[in-house]
Amino acid sequence: MKENPVKWFGYLLFFVFLIISCTGTEITQNQIDDAYKGKPVSDILVIAITGNEHNRRVFEKRFVAHLKSVGVDAVSSEEAIPMPANLELKKEMILNAVDQYENDAVIITHLIGKEEKDVYTRSGSTHRGFYGFYSSRYSDPGYSSTSTTVRLETNLYDVKTEKLIWSGKSKTWSKDSKDQIINDVIKAVINNLQKNKLIAPK
Repeated sequence: MKENPVKWFGYLLFFVFLIISCTGTEITQNQIDDAYKGKPVSDILVIAITGNEHNRRVFEKRFVAHLKSVGVDAVSSEEAIPMPANLELKKEMILNAVDQYENDAVIITHLIGKEEKDVYTRSGSTHRGFYGFYSSRYSDPGYSSTSTTVRLETNLYDVKTEKLIWSGKSKTWSKDSKDQIINDVIKAVINNLQKNKLIAPK
């Protein structure tokens, strides 16, 4: 019996959609202070909260680089503040840094969830008949990979009032490297801030 070509085309589009949706970043929650009437911020102190010193440095460095690429001045907490051994910043230390670097905003990111799943993939096509199917599967053992889902919360604060200007929760799912996940998250946050006209070049 012949299959309806339109039906098969629909299946094809469905699988293409699944492949595309297997990687990427989205802002799952977004909160903006409607009462905030100030100008878009243009000089930001970037802080990442993590117990891993290397991860903190990498994330902050990338965030600063991405902000500068869109014309927004930024400095990382690593560069602006001597980090204590326990990695906990005191309020006075942050205030001293924003005074020194003349920041008008502080952005803080922290991890709220991470999941890793093993994904098994076969590259061979399915053949008709029971032995064709058996043979194709036997000769193509496939391969395994790891899919990672990372959830982060990022908050943007006005320095003068210390009020929350913007808050967003992001979800990133990817089979790519940790570096690519970091870049995707930062780009998604910056795009959302630009969309809401909360950051702008000086």
